[in-house]
Amino acid sequence: PQFLYAQAGKDSTYWNWSPDAKHHNSVVEVITESGSGTGTIVFVDKEKPIKNGYEGYCLTAEHVVNGHTEGIKIKYPNGKRSKNCTVKKANKDVDIALVWVWVPKGVEAIDIATTDVKPKDSLEFLGYAYTGENLVEGLRHFNAKASVSTTKKKIFSDITLMPGDSGGPVLNEKNELVGVISGGWFWFDSKIKDENENRLRTTWPGRASNLKPILELTANFCESKGTLTNSMTP
Repeated sequence: PQFLYAQAGKDSTYWNWSPDAKHHNSVVEVITESGSGTGTIVFVDKEKPIKNGYEGYCLTAEHVVNGHTEGIKIKYPNGKRSKNCTVKKANKDVDIALVWVWVPKGVEAIDIATTDVKPKDSLEFLGYAYTGENLVEGLRHFNAKASVSTTKKKIFSDITLMPGDSGGPVLNEKNELVGVISGGWFWFDSKIKDENENRLRTTWPGRASNLKPILELTANFCESKGTLTNSMTP
């Protein structure tokens, strides 16, 4: 099942939208008391079942969960939710965080790549921007290329992003996770509006962490494991 509304900016020419795909079901909305962002399920432990699901981990941007060591909620595309999720590891310098979550059955992890992004690589960016009852909601997914300014730590791309895209995955042509969206550098008025004619904020150019710090953060998942409780499930 998909969200009821079209993606923010769907009718705009700013993005080269990618086709709907099965791996999009692993991209989730990350909700805190101060706002929301996007995350990706990167690990599901099938040996630790609990209440129609499993223990797992979600990768997101550090600034999305900053100051929220626990009490984080995860919303899945199928409508399921995980609550009382906990940040286990974070790297503020490259803006990535690993969150311990409950993953419902049927949701699979996205594979993490082994080769980092280089300039001109073809990529897919995904994020939940402007979700909520009074704004459009739905997973944004579009194609882009890494710009020449991309480094070993950071991916840069000549694309426009929106609040809520932060924490979303950057995928390579094999649908493997190679980056986590941090946001953009400059805010500008794109003149994009929601269904209520409210202007939607946009930022450019797109930036994200590159693969190396992600591999370092997600190494040895077992170091962060604990015992899930029913408090994390709906």
